[in-house]
Amino acid sequence: MEFFEYKNVVLETPNSLEAEAYRKLELNIRIQAIDDELKVIQTTSPTPKDGKTTTAINLAAVYSERGLKVLIIDFDLRKPKIHRAFKVANEIGFYDYIVEDKNIDDLIIKHESKIDLLLSGNRISTPNIVLQANKTKNMLDRLKERYDIIIVDSPPVLSVTDAFIISEIVDGVIFVVAYNQTKKEDAKNALTQLQDTEVNILGTVFANVDPKKNRYSYDYYYRREDEDED
Repeated sequence: MEFFEYKNVVLETPNSLEAEAYRKLELNIRIQAIDDELKVIQTTSPTPKDGKTTTAINLAAVYSERGLKVLIIDFDLRKPKIHRAFKVANEIGFYDYIVEDKNIDDLIIKHESKIDLLLSGNRISTPNIVLQANKTKNMLDRLKERYDIIIVDSPPVLSVTDAFIISEIVDGVIFVVAYNQTKKEDAKNALTQLQDTEVNILGTVFANVDPKKNRYSYDYYYRREDEDED
């Protein structure tokens, strides 16, 4: 069985147009939140395979190259992917903190990319309950004291309720749709649901864009949710 291979273009091809697009994304987030504390950023999407995990790892790499201390948390507990993106074993992680009461410091992986990882570990049967637990919130509060930026990869909006639960404990949400792939109705439905819960949507990212072939899409790789739509 073959798995999708996640590309971290910021690390692998730092001078590419694709890598520069992620730097523009980070700059736009920074400008938008210039007067606000923005330490925990969630990535989500309408449906699976829309590019949320790829966005998470590349955005983390941009923060890391700026010299910030960065942590990625895999809160897609039903279908975790961060371990695959960084090519590490998913042997320890959030499960061990919740179920085994392990010290969180012993569960964080210091990756060679200079991006720290908190993986999911073993599968948790009730992610929606665990994510709402005070123990989870307390963990995040402690980690915010140690890291400059925390990127949280979460499940798709239309799949389960987890993304909405996570959005209540983060500072902002990046909404990712796959260019020429995500169904328009799915994107609208998911975005409406997020807006109805009054989460802080930082903007929308169009994933799977080839800037060499579509300059317009590259120029508008990121857009604020308060911009007028056609």
